[in-house]
Amino acid sequence: MASVNPEKTRWMRGPSTPLRGALLGLLLERPGHGGDLANRLAARLGETWRVDTNDVYRLLEQLEKTGLAVSRDEPKRNNHRRTHLVYYPTEEASEALTLWMETLLPREPVRLGLQAKLSVAREQDAHRLLQALKAYERECLMLAQLVGPTDGRGRSWTALCMDCTRDAVYTQLQGEIDWSQRTRRRINEFLEQRR
Repeated sequence: MASVNPEKTRWMRGPSTPLRGALLGLLLERPGHGGDLANRLAARLGETWRVDTNDVYRLLEQLEKTGLAVSRDEPKRNNHRRTHLVYYPTEEASEALTLWMETLLPREPVRLGLQAKLSVAREQDAHRLLQALKAYERECLMLAQLVGPTDGRGRSWTALCMDCTRDAVYTQLQGEIDWSQRTRRRINEFLEQRR
């Protein structure tokens, strides 16, 4: 990839970059108001992503400030007396999305709260850690059941991409479940040796 003007990549900074990029892609598919885009984003990313409508509005405002989206006050479909903001991509949006697709995003640091607790845990915290690990494992299992492995046959480009996303999330959740089980086993073994 050739050298890129840093001003064109400014919107790709920060922890919300994946959501901003996905929103930009949705805008290029079809303009929409914040609630519509939040629903479409949640449908594409799946149940394991927590997509909050207020966050989507904030991200859309950021895209607007960087010149990648523009909003217009338009009448609502079923109630022409009321209006809502509808967001549209700008001329720069397609190039920005292409750049985002080509850019290797930095791996997010592992900041799992349980890992921070483990790093400073005292021996008397062992039982609390075991409970927290078990609760985390249950949550991961529940989420894994929601996304489950797919058959691998996308019926359309969008379906294929969504299946691949679900597979990635499922694999990550399985890894978290395995880690939690190993960690609980190791703590229990340590406690058994202490008796």
